[in-house]
Amino acid sequence: MNHQRAAQLRISPLHVQQGLFALLALLITLIVGQQFLRWEQSQQPEAPQLSIPHAPQTHFSAISSDQADSASMRMMSVDQARPVDETSPQERWVF
Repeated sequence: MNHQRAAQLRISPLHVQQGLFALLALLITLIVGQQFLRWEQSQQPEAPQLSIPHAPQTHFSAISSDQADSASMRMMSVDQARPVDETSPQERWVF
Protein backbone atom coordinates (compact mmCIF):
# COMPACT_ATOMS: atom_id res chain seq x y z
CA MET A 1 0.00 0.00 0.00
CA ASN A 2 2.72 2.45 0.89
CA HIS A 3 4.49 1.81 -2.38
CA GLN A 4 1.48 2.99 -4.36
CA ARG A 5 1.21 6.18 -2.30
CA ALA A 6 4.92 6.85 -2.70
CA ALA A 7 4.63 6.35 -6.44
CA GLN A 8 1.72 8.79 -6.60
CA LEU A 9 3.59 11.38 -4.53
CA ARG A 10 5.55 13.46 -6.98
CA ILE A 11 7.95 16.14 -5.88
CA SER A 12 8.19 18.81 -8.49
CA PRO A 13 11.07 21.25 -8.83
CA LEU A 14 8.67 23.93 -7.60
CA HIS A 15 8.21 22.03 -4.31
CA VAL A 16 11.99 21.73 -3.91
CA GLN A 17 12.40 25.45 -4.60
CA GLN A 18 9.69 26.35 -2.08
CA GLY A 19 11.24 24.08 0.56
CA LEU A 20 14.68 25.57 0.07
CA PHE A 21 13.22 29.08 0.26
CA ALA A 22 11.44 28.20 3.51
CA LEU A 23 14.70 26.85 4.97
CA LEU A 24 16.54 30.00 3.89
CA ALA A 25 13.86 32.21 5.47
CA LEU A 26 14.06 30.21 8.71
CA LEU A 27 17.85 30.45 8.79
CA ILE A 28 17.79 34.22 8.18
CA THR A 29 15.14 34.64 10.88
CA LEU A 30 17.23 32.73 13.42
CA ILE A 31 20.40 34.70 12.60
CA VAL A 32 18.59 38.05 12.81
CA GLY A 33 16.99 37.04 16.11
CA GLN A 34 20.36 36.05 17.55
CA GLN A 35 21.95 39.31 16.44
CA PHE A 36 19.05 41.28 17.91
CA LEU A 37 19.47 39.56 21.28
CA ARG A 38 23.21 40.25 21.21
CA TRP A 39 22.59 43.91 20.39
CA GLU A 40 19.93 44.16 23.11
CA GLN A 41 22.30 42.70 25.70
CA SER A 42 25.05 45.10 24.71
CA GLN A 43 22.68 48.06 25.22
CA GLN A 44 21.92 47.10 28.81
CA PRO A 45 24.31 48.51 31.42
CA GLU A 46 26.61 45.82 32.63
CA ALA A 47 25.73 44.64 36.11
CA PRO A 48 28.55 45.02 38.62
CA GLN A 49 30.18 41.73 39.34
CA LEU A 50 30.09 40.73 42.95
CA SER A 51 33.28 39.48 44.48
CA ILE A 52 32.48 36.73 46.96
CA PRO A 53 35.35 36.09 49.37
CA HIS A 54 36.11 32.42 49.72
CA ALA A 55 37.43 30.82 52.87
CA PRO A 56 41.06 29.79 52.53
CA GLN A 57 41.40 26.16 51.64
CA THR A 58 43.09 24.04 54.24
CA HIS A 59 45.03 20.92 53.39
CA PHE A 60 45.40 17.85 55.49
CA SER A 61 48.88 17.06 56.68
CA ALA A 62 50.21 13.55 56.82
CA ILE A 63 50.33 11.89 60.20
CA SER A 64 53.47 10.29 61.47
CA SER A 65 53.98 6.65 60.61
CA ASP A 66 55.19 5.49 64.01
CA GLN A 67 54.15 2.00 65.06
CA ALA A 68 52.53 3.39 68.21
CA ASP A 69 50.30 5.69 66.17
CA SER A 70 49.29 3.00 63.69
CA ALA A 71 48.48 0.56 66.49
CA SER A 72 46.07 3.02 68.07
CA MET A 73 44.24 3.62 64.79
CA ARG A 74 43.03 0.33 63.36
CA MET A 75 40.88 0.04 60.29
CA MET A 76 37.51 -1.49 60.96
CA SER A 77 35.62 -3.46 58.36
CA VAL A 78 32.19 -2.12 57.54
CA ASP A 79 30.43 -5.46 57.62
CA GLN A 80 32.19 -6.77 60.69
CA ALA A 81 32.81 -4.91 63.94
CA ARG A 82 36.34 -6.22 64.54
CA PRO A 83 39.82 -5.06 63.50
CA VAL A 84 40.90 -5.89 59.97
CA ASP A 85 44.22 -7.44 60.94
CA GLU A 86 42.46 -10.28 62.77
CA THR A 87 42.16 -13.42 60.72
CA SER A 88 38.74 -13.93 59.25
CA PRO A 89 37.24 -17.35 58.63
CA GLN A 90 37.79 -18.58 55.11
CA GLU A 91 34.85 -19.06 52.84
CA ARG A 92 34.07 -22.59 51.76
CA TRP A 93 32.58 -23.46 48.43
CA VAL A 94 30.48 -26.59 48.33
CA PHE A 95 29.50 -28.02 44.96
